[in-house]
Amino acid sequence: MNLRHGPLRDIIETVILALLVFLLVREGMQNFQVEGSSMVPTVSDNDFVVVNKLSYKRLDIGPLDALAPGKSNGDFLFGGPGRGDIVVFQSPSDLSRDFVKRVIGLPGDVVEIRSGSVLVNGEVLDDTAFTNGPLVGDTAPTTVPPEHYYVLGDNRNASLDSRSFGPIHERLIVGKCWFRWLPLNQIGGCGSEDIELVEDPSALRMRSP
Repeated sequence: MNLRHGPLRDIIETVILALLVFLLVREGMQNFQVEGSSMVPTVSDNDFVVVNKLSYKRLDIGPLDALAPGKSNGDFLFGGPGRGDIVVFQSPSDLSRDFVKRVIGLPGDVVEIRSGSVLVNGEVLDDTAFTNGPLVGDTAPTTVPPEHYYVLGDNRNASLDSRSFGPIHERLIVGKCWFRWLPLNQIGGCGSEDIELVEDPSALRMRSP
């Protein structure tokens, strides 16, 4: 049978292309329904979000990885999680559960909670734009280990996060919360944003509960 020309070849090519697109979307994106209020006011209970699983894809080509300029074994292909990213990850204690939180501390950072403020490397985290009030309770300084991230819920006083289970390993991260599609009146981004660190220590007094 000659498939070089004619409608049959067009149909086969269309089907193959559709399958490739489907597989790419399936591997790269995943839909989640938010449960609970730990990320209020950014995302709320019963919101539906799309997570981009390619955001933190790693490049690992074994011995040949050293030949890739600027890359070392296991480096992120598109850049790793950044401070302010909202990520979905598997619970460290129960891999069947998924959590959604905001990245606060990167590998090597020292994170501390004092007088209602979050400090990163001794500087105050400017989180007033997306949290719903200062934290209650202090924590001792925690150094984030390599390949780990310190995460907090935006609803700080009603969130199970790194204050309880510690920094999470990067292998637990499913992807970056990319797009909210329900409810319809709140369609748009999930709220990931860069966070500034404030050197002025008086910010501690302003954030005191």
